[in-house]
Amino acid sequence: MEDWKSIVTTLTHDEVVEVTKSSLCTLISTDPVLSDLPLDVITEEILLLTAAEHGKCITIFIRRENEPPLRVIVPQSATVRALKKSIARHFELSQQRNGPQVKISWKYIWKTYDLCFDGITLDDENGPIDSYGVSNKESLTFKKRSGKNR
Repeated sequence: MEDWKSIVTTLTHDEVVEVTKSSLCTLISTDPVLSDLPLDVITEEILLLTAAEHGKCITIFIRRENEPPLRVIVPQSATVRALKKSIARHFELSQQRNGPQVKISWKYIWKTYDLCFDGITLDDENGPIDSYGVSNKESLTFKKRSGKNR
């Protein structure tokens, strides 16, 4: 026990942070339950995944043309506006992890595209997504708005 204390007191703060990150990465990658989490998981993601496991949140897949689908977790009673904010947040996190950072104008995206579920446009920003029939593990798609809707 004293050896451990002497090691801890000789490490700098940066070294302790590095050892902690390394230990967490090893734990996450080797545990079968945690292995699907990204190594740089944030608290927000853990809370959403936990809520989804307890049935308080639902998982929605956002399909995009020629791109892999986004997996977004939102509360069951989420509004269309909350879903859009979750999509933007998830996309920003995936960009930070996976590749080049591209500035996305979400205002432009939502003026140009609608979210659709089974051919139905989710057009009421304040309406709950379950009123459109969206439930757990459903897929939504982006659909280009026609010129008259702009």
